Amino acid sequence: MKPTRHIAWGALLGLALSACGPAPEGEELDFSSQDQGLEAGCTALSPSIASHSCLHSNTSADHVAVTATSGSTASTPSLTGTHKQFDVTLPAGATGTVKFTPGTTGSWAFYLNKSITFTAKSGATTLSSALAQAVSTSCGLTNYTVYNLTAGTTYTLELGTASGNLVGVIPERVEDYNTRYYQDADGDAYGNNNVSILSACVPPAGYVTARYDCNDSNASINPGAAEIPGNSVDENCNGSLSN
Repeated sequence: MKPTRHIAWGALLGLALSACGPAPEGEELDFSSQDQGLEAGCTALSPSIASHSCLHSNTSADHVAVTATSGSTASTPSLTGTHKQFDVTLPAGATGTVKFTPGTTGSWAFYLNKSITFTAKSGATTLSSALAQAVSTSCGLTNYTVYNLTAGTTYTLELGTASGNLVGVIPERVEDYNTRYYQDADGDAYGNNNVSILSACVPPAGYVTARYDCNDSNASINPGAAEIPGNSVDENCNGSLSN
């Protein structure tokens, strides 16, 4: 029998993310609170984050209308709440400004449905993005930019001109989508329990979400293999040589 992880915080967040449906079979999401930012070598976020964002984009009740200001002023509105698409109306033909205060420290990805300039600032300091990518989605999201942000700090977000002066913005905390990937050295689609990485990024080649391979150097031995009785080999990794 395969063990199951029990993480109370993960169960609570799982309810918040239940609109996504269950994770793919064998995938182990890790909802532990981590604030180390994107790991070195991350070239793209997991498609599961964009898929979750699309659920909010496709749900009218998750849309919040916000009118940006021209520059940062006392009336500049905030993007408040999570699991929302903020439909930001920009000044006609100009850059618009909104505020964002993360409730949790970490890497925050801002998904947009328009390919426009997007800049985060802390006071007068322009932040360097941790990652910026184009993305293809069924709901019209076109790109995302990731910034490492600190809980309780208010940042200003500057959004470049957009057709129709309207742009959809969906903030997602990247670490909420951490998944444990296991090294699959023999290419049988089952990984080694003892060699793994935790990431919300697209994993390197040779890593899978399924685990429990008791011999990762032999593709004929894995939990999905048929047991051959009487040969002194545990082909299906269940601890028995007979079934």
